[in-house]
Amino acid sequence: MRRLLGFLLRPEISLWRYSLCLAPLALIPSALFYSLARFFAETAGMDVAAHAAPTSEVTFGNVFGAVVFAPVFETFMLAGLLKVLLSTSLQPAVCAAISAVLWGCFHGLFGALWFFGTAWSFFVFSCGYISWRRASFSQGFLAAAVPHALVNSIAMLLLWSAKSAV
Repeated sequence: MRRLLGFLLRPEISLWRYSLCLAPLALIPSALFYSLARFFAETAGMDVAAHAAPTSEVTFGNVFGAVVFAPVFETFMLAGLLKVLLSTSLQPAVCAAISAVLWGCFHGLFGALWFFGTAWSFFVFSCGYISWRRASFSQGFLAAAVPHALVNSIAMLLLWSAKSAV
């Protein structure tokens, strides 16, 4: 975990390479956590469909919303939240963890299981913002928004492929 935090909070690679590395680092564990939560919910007899992440049609508007609007809007909000958290005496990793839980809870309002699919991703996005914000706001913004857009792009692509396979 120490090596991971070192990479996330003290990158030694270019911003673009870092942003590209963050996408699978955010997506793969998030997909695993969501799948495990869904499995345990099903095993416990929960109505998983009632608590799952919302599904939607793959339209231009939904793709634009997920791939462009949400990463930009949510990154501005994430930056504000992290500005407040970082003004305390908390360590950067703790600020990123608090941000992740809050973002997971926000997404969980739309489907309780969605918490498990977003909290880890937002921990990674928060670390990206924190680490590159030291250089500039725009670099911090890109370090969080680019992997977010890539994760959402992959999610939309998977949704589209699942719908077209039926």
